Formats: sequence, structure tokens, C-alpha cells
Amino acid sequence: MTLLEHEGFKFKNILKGGYRIKEDEPEVLSEVKMSDRSIKRNYGDMPKTSIKVKFGQLDKDTYKEYMSHFAKDEDIYSYFSFNSQTMKTKKFFVTRPEVAALSITDNHKYDEFEIELNQCGVV
Repeated sequence: MTLLEHEGFKFKNILKGGYRIKEDEPEVLSEVKMSDRSIKRNYGDMPKTSIKVKFGQLDKDTYKEYMSHFAKDEDIYSYFSFNSQTMKTKKFFVTRPEVAALSITDNHKYDEFEIELNQCGVV
């Protein structure tokens, strides 16, 4: 099963339990406490989806290929929706990780890292 795709590229090496998703969460624009201690919230027009994907250790070529798919600050990704049990496509902000190298030999090895995608638009 594919959990995440970008321009036809299907990401693998996702750790067990490394795909976390919050789908269609309401965007809270403001929140005010009322004098009767109740809370009033104003919501945005578009519910948001956020995804965190944790990848396992990668060699230098695979790491370079993966990071090329996360090079833009915002881009379109397809993801597996647990709610609908289908692939959905949306525009996301990309938060790139700090990455540690495990070895610096001919075939570098990069440690586990996590990418965060936060919806910024619809397609």
C-alpha cells in the first residue's frame, strides 16, 4: 500500500508507526474567553490536513532522491486517507528536518528523519 506520493514517485522506507495524519481539522482563526467562562472560536473556511512521515535510515542516493521531492516550500502531494480509505491530493507546506549522517564512507548512511506536511490549499 502506498501512503505518500509526489509526482508519481511512491515513497517507501516509512517506519512502522511513522505515518501520522490529522485529517480535516478545523482551522481556528481566533479564540476568546467569554465572561461566563465559555469559549468562542472563529474558524477558517478550509479544514486542514497535517501529515508527519518518519523515514528509516537511507543511503546517500535514496536520501538525495527523497529530498528532491521535498525541495519546494509548498507542493502538491497525494496521501492515503484513513477516513475515506482512498488516495487524496492536496497542496501542503513542507517542513524539512535536521538530518544526521551515521557514516561518511563511499555509501553515506543517513539516520531516520521526519517530514511534516501541513495543508495550505486544495487541488
